[in-house]
Amino acid sequence: MVITAGLTSRAQPFPKGSDYKVGMVFGINYGSIIGSELQNPSPMLGMNLGAHFRHKFGKTFHLSSELNATFRGSNFNNGETDAYSQVKFVYLDLPLNLMVNVDGNDQSQFVTLGLEPAYLMESEIYVKPNDIKATYKNFGFRQFDLAAVIGYHFDFYYFGIRPSIRIGLININDNLFMPNVFPETGTQGTIKNATFDLKIYF
Repeated sequence: MVITAGLTSRAQPFPKGSDYKVGMVFGINYGSIIGSELQNPSPMLGMNLGAHFRHKFGKTFHLSSELNATFRGSNFNNGETDAYSQVKFVYLDLPLNLMVNVDGNDQSQFVTLGLEPAYLMESEIYVKPNDIKATYKNFGFRQFDLAAVIGYHFDFYYFGIRPSIRIGLININDNLFMPNVFPETGTQGTIKNATFDLKIYF
């Protein structure tokens, strides 16, 4: 427990005399593709790992940023033969979040609102019955993505936990077309990422 001016706080302490702190972040995500280009998506489990920075502007607002390597994607229920069954992405994410204190002097709970630019480092599309290898690699997706993120951050003394929802704001379809693959691609429809994230901050 940290005792300051007669008040007890469960929140993670900042270094003495500083309004800044840095640390590590680890998380899991459960997400899928949304949009009209790829058919019959279903969620898949992913993860992220990186570093975070936090700046405190008084008791009401904090600003947090991260640099993460994130693994996410989607499964697809499209049959057993000549059908795409999975898309995997590896992104470099840079989320920027405003943290609004909703816990008064205790400062241990925050609503978070932000934007998440992301750079696509690798993509793989698997087509049945060839799931043992990537049928299409680094093909058909834009390198840059941008998402809106809303979450709720719980601070404890040794770590913080943040569940959040991220919804892609831009279409990442870059003329995706896979001939002789079911369902049909190349319709110029939209592809967006949507995930539920659960991150732990140290």
